[in-house]
Amino acid sequence: MKANPVILRLLGSLAVAAGLLTLSASAMANKVTNGGFETGDFSGWTQFGNTGFSGVQCPGIGVPEGQCDAFFGPVGSVGGIFQSFGTQIGAPIHVHFDFINDNGSPGSFLAEWISGSTTNLLSLTNPPGGGSGAYDYTVLAGAATSTIRFSFRDDPGFMMLDNVQVVPEPASLALVGLALAGLAASRRRKI
Repeated sequence: MKANPVILRLLGSLAVAAGLLTLSASAMANKVTNGGFETGDFSGWTQFGNTGFSGVQCPGIGVPEGQCDAFFGPVGSVGGIFQSFGTQIGAPIHVHFDFINDNGSPGSFLAEWISGSTTNLLSLTNPPGGGSGAYDYTVLAGAATSTIRFSFRDDPGFMMLDNVQVVPEPASLALVGLALAGLAASRRRKI
């Protein structure tokens, strides 16, 4: 008994669609481990510089996501956290984080994207109080390994960070999907 060619094409198309969905779901996943600090500590992150008066609190203060947030209040010098992960060179990446400031002076905050070169996403010196909000950026991966880095100094108080996300842009996923669909179509023609 021969297999029906229409059914074989349909099964092939379903297999390609399932593969694309799996690829899209894994590629759309947050590259950052413990971006909401829900482990109650800095798991997945590397601390640097002055780590005094820095930690994770659960429940957090005005937490935009989950139950926990990270707080930073290094006195006299800068300290912070960073995390590195694999990226596809040339791919657009969406970076998101929530930042809360308490009006400390002297104080500073710096968010950086490091991928082949360094891009300052947000740089604040002695920021006014009430400076809280969600920040979103689109960056390009310039290397196979990229890093998100946050630096803090807040002598009289604390700054909070939460909901750090680094996610490949959907546009790049659509291009990958089109390329895979094209490969599948060319393979079917040859059979």
